[in-house]
Amino acid sequence: MASTENGWRLEQSWPGLVADRDGVEYSPVELGNVANILQGWLREVNGSALGCYPDVERQGWTLDMFAQQLEQVKNWEGGRSFARALRQSHEELAKVYKEVNDTLSIAVLLIDAGAGNYTRANTVNES
Repeated sequence: MASTENGWRLEQSWPGLVADRDGVEYSPVELGNVANILQGWLREVNGSALGCYPDVERQGWTLDMFAQQLEQVKNWEGGRSFARALRQSHEELAKVYKEVNDTLSIAVLLIDAGAGNYTRANTVNES
């Protein structure tokens, strides 16, 4: 046991005192590869293919035109309710899609930054 100035004593086998206790190693190259793969996927999600975020945004125009047609049917409250539901559903879907994309973008940046930190730490440790 190691004594401290205030009388506390730490067990030498206390978890966390030895950095390599679990054998986990972090590879800056692999972290960089993960960031690159996610970045490529993010470009696709934000691209121009069917189902990508810009496509979902564009479809709002089509849904709005359909909702307007539903609202024009006389004496049909169900059509007006359906039109409201269509608009609200599209707004929520686009909002969540954007939040997921924004969060994924941040995650990619953090993974990439982590790779850079490990690269610098490895360089210092090897000096």
